[in-house]
Amino acid sequence: KPIDTIRPAVHVVATAFLTAALVALALTLLFGIPLSATLVRRLRRLREAALTLASGGPTVEVPVDRARDEVGDLARTFATMQHRLHQQEQARRAFVATASHELRTPLASLDGMLELLDDDLRGGEPDVDDALSLLERARAQSRRLGRLAADLLDLSRLDAEVELRSEPVELGELSRAVLAEFELGAEEQQIVATLDDHAGSVWALGDPGSVARILRILLDNAVRVSPPGGEITVELRDGASPSLSVKDDGPGVPAQERELIFERFKRGAGAAGKAGFGLGLAIGRELADRMGGALVLEERDGPGATFTLRLPAAEAPKEEPVAVF
Repeated sequence: KPIDTIRPAVHVVATAFLTAALVALALTLLFGIPLSATLVRRLRRLREAALTLASGGPTVEVPVDRARDEVGDLARTFATMQHRLHQQEQARRAFVATASHELRTPLASLDGMLELLDDDLRGGEPDVDDALSLLERARAQSRRLGRLAADLLDLSRLDAEVELRSEPVELGELSRAVLAEFELGAEEQQIVATLDDHAGSVWALGDPGSVARILRILLDNAVRVSPPGGEITVELRDGASPSLSVKDDGPGVPAQERELIFERFKRGAGAAGKAGFGLGLAIGRELADRMGGALVLEERDGPGATFTLRLPAAEAPKEEPVAVF
């Protein structure tokens, strides 16, 4: 009898559960099928965009999905990736176009000078002085091409993220060695280049070759912009952040160009008419960043410019390493 009493209640509960299950199934079919169709359509659109990007390159526009869900997040991440790839492709094309132009100009000049030299030497009475002048100008263009090749090689190494050494570097010894390379060229232009090493031995942590490369870039720029009779000073400072500064008597850098000159193939107004490609400071800053340091243009009153390389501090080693600059 007790079982007979609860059987109607069990039947009611079972009926209620069955009804609820049927209603849930109906609602799932009613809303789930359109929702799944929408998700499949959005995923298919994302797949088609990926295939289009793979075949057409990063310039292909990717539709933005603004829905606030996982698929929308995935689509926006994909669109961000496409945008960055597009920027990199534009930078690559601009780099190739500019590099081609910079190579073509000295090559055309060199070819013209060699033709003139050939005509001069084949004449009945060669003008030796004119031939020597053409030869010297041709050598200048050859050196210019050599500098460009070195700059492009440095850029390729930076883009490939070639690992740099990290070891104690004595900035005084390095500066004296690099300054000696510029001594003759500076004297020819009546420019005095000196080292202010009153700080004594200054040890910094970095890659010796890269530090020397940055100093060569700064000295090369300083020699090119300094007037005859000008002075260039390399100053060393010790401390928590050892630094190496190059000061010149050139025209200086306008405020609006202080960061522009550190971009690739960008040159300041003061460099107009001077030899160069606008790569040196960009290479120098990237090398400094890779070593955990910084290359900056200091604030300065009056004419001239002061570029400073800051590096992490290092203790003097017990045995001084063999210098390779």
